[in-house]
Order: sequence, then structure tokens, then C-alpha cells
Amino acid sequence: MRQHNLYAGLGVVAALALTLTGCSISGNSANPASNGDEGAAGAVSLTLGVPGEPPVFINTVLYTAETEGYFDDEGLDVTLRAFPTGADVGRAVQSGEIEGGLVSTPGVVALRANGGDTVAIYGFEHPSYVIGTTDLSVASCEQLKGKTIAVDAAGAPKAVALDAMLESCGLAPSDVSTIAPGGPQTVDAMVANQVQLAVLHPDELALVRESHDAEVVMTLAAAQPLSHYTAIITTDGQLADSAERENWVKVVRAVQKAITFIYDPANADTVAQIAADMTTRPVEVTRSALDDFLDIEFWPIEGPGLSPDRIEATIEGEIAAGNIDAANAPTLEEVTDPTLFEDATK
Repeated sequence: MRQHNLYAGLGVVAALALTLTGCSISGNSANPASNGDEGAAGAVSLTLGVPGEPPVFINTVLYTAETEGYFDDEGLDVTLRAFPTGADVGRAVQSGEIEGGLVSTPGVVALRANGGDTVAIYGFEHPSYVIGTTDLSVASCEQLKGKTIAVDAAGAPKAVALDAMLESCGLAPSDVSTIAPGGPQTVDAMVANQVQLAVLHPDELALVRESHDAEVVMTLAAAQPLSHYTAIITTDGQLADSAERENWVKVVRAVQKAITFIYDPANADTVAQIAADMTTRPVEVTRSALDDFLDIEFWPIEGPGLSPDRIEATIEGEIAAGNIDAANAPTLEEVTDPTLFEDATK
């Protein structure tokens, strides 16, 4: 049952985002997607949404595919368009404003449960949330009791991740105090010694390490072994057309090439520069963080990153948390389509 807090928070965030837009998830946008229109020199134009302004580190794989020409090699003219959150990306994909993009896995499940036809075609299974500390006397989950920990905001993903990590060692949210300075401000607070513990991503921890000794107390990936982080999605409507489906096979093939490039140690400096340009962080920080992301296999080394046990655990967690009704819960087959990876790697 340890996954339910995480899915509850992410599901609520996704549901609120959908509700606040006032949009029907089955409607059409005023700016329809290109649906495979031919771009320059006959290339097929696709727009992929990426979460974060500036984009967060997970998107490095898409920017690597763009920078290294892997999309071009497949005859694709891909535009990477930044959105504030993954929930915004999901809405844009479902409405037809864009063709695809990166969305949290609970968000994909929520979209589908609410009548959408979004489907994950490539997954990134391992969440990157960590509890980082500049108080080196704190080295275990149990030692967090009574401590003050910085998160992004109450009910936001980092706060939800904190609850899940605490639960893994029998602690409740009431066993710690939290402050919510915000996203980038959390790093500033640690650098200024205003707080010694925070939920961070590895690139944020690397920023802290520029001025302090800092260590990882624990990771969400270890606390919730069956968690599933995020996925590249499109819609069943696009995959139903054989020509458009082939475009997505090409996207998957380009992403797979980018992942191979990222994991090659000879390319580490190049990848760090791509990440620095994307996130606007110093290249020294992205280079240090890259090793941490690779250590948790942030991008899948083998396969499409859509492990059935992780996806089914996400669906079950969303039901148990009350974010979706069991009667409307999507099946594994509705939420994922691993056959594109199979075709891309033949």
C-alpha cells in the first residue's frame, strides 16, 4: 500500500489541472495538430510537448535526439514545445493541439479513465526524486523524524514523494516538519543554510554540491520499487492510421538511438551541454548530475520502459487512492502500446 500516497498526490494534481482548464478531454483545440503534415524537404512535422519551463532533465533524451539529428535521420521534422507541467502536455495531446509528449504515468492513467484515448508508447520507469541533506549526520529514513524538510509546495509532486518515502520506513507526514520555498528557491534555501534537508532531483542536488557537502538520504525509486515515473504518449486515433503509426515507430527509434548515445561515456560532455542548454543550468552541474541519472537508469537501457507490473501497480494505486473509479479504470493494454518499440527495433 506504500504507493498510494504518491499516486494520490500526482492524480489529484492531474485531475485539478484537467478540471481548471474547463476543457473536454475529447474536444479539439483551436490550434489543431499537424497530424503528420510534411515539413521542409518532405519531412513529416510533429510537435512533442515537454514538461517544464525551462524543460526538466527527463527531456534530455528528446533534446539529444533533436541535437544529434536522430529525428532528421528518420525523416521527421520534430518541434519540442515546452509546457509548464506534464498535465498541460497531456491536455494538449488529448485535445489535438499537439501530437504527443511526456506525461506522468498517473496522469496517463487519469486521462484514460476519464474517457481519453492517450496511450504510452515509451516509458521512463524510475523516478528521480531524492531526499538530499547537508546535515551529514542524517543518513537513513528513520533519522528524518523530527527534521524540517523542504518541498516545492503542499500537495505538489515533491511533497507527495516525501510522504511516500517516509511511509517506506514507518514514518508519517506528521513526524516531520515541511517548508515550501518553491522549486528553484529550495536550492537557494539549502545553499544559504536556511534548510538542510530537501526533496530534490539529482541536478538540483548537484547545484547544492557546488557550495556544500551534500548526500542522498534515500530515493523514491528504492522506497517504491514498482513506481513508474513518466511516458511518451500519443493517441489511439493517431496509431489507428498505418502511416501515422509508422511516424511514431520512427519517433521511438530516434529516442532509442538517443538513449544509446546518452549512455556512451564518450558522449557525456556533449549530453551535459545539451542538458545545460535545455535546463539553463551550468554545464558543470548537468555533467555531475548526469552520472546520478544514469545510475538509476533514468532512461531505459533495454525495452520500451513499460513494464506491466509497474503500469498495473500505477493503475491499482490510482483506484485505491480514489483518483479513478474501478469501473472506469483502464487496462494495461489500453494504457500502453509496446508494439511500436518492437517494430522500431526489428
